[in-house]
Amino acid sequence: MSKTFALAVLALSIAAGSAEAMTTRSHSLSYKHFPTCAAGLVKANCVCRATNGSRKFGLCTSGHYCHTYDGACTQ
Repeated sequence: MSKTFALAVLALSIAAGSAEAMTTRSHSLSYKHFPTCAAGLVKANCVCRATNGSRKFGLCTSGHYCHTYDGACTQ
């Protein structure tokens, strides 16, 4: 009985830990410290976010083009 209970507690703690790891995002991957780009030529570093409802984004540097329909940056 105690062995079954210990296994159940262990399984629940592992599941809770993995669920927490999936919900938190690294700050460096979210790019929240950069402004959002407008569509077209980029003049300063910014994040190009897709406007089609997806979560796609890319970091654009100056001189690149931001394509807001898919969140891509091209030269």
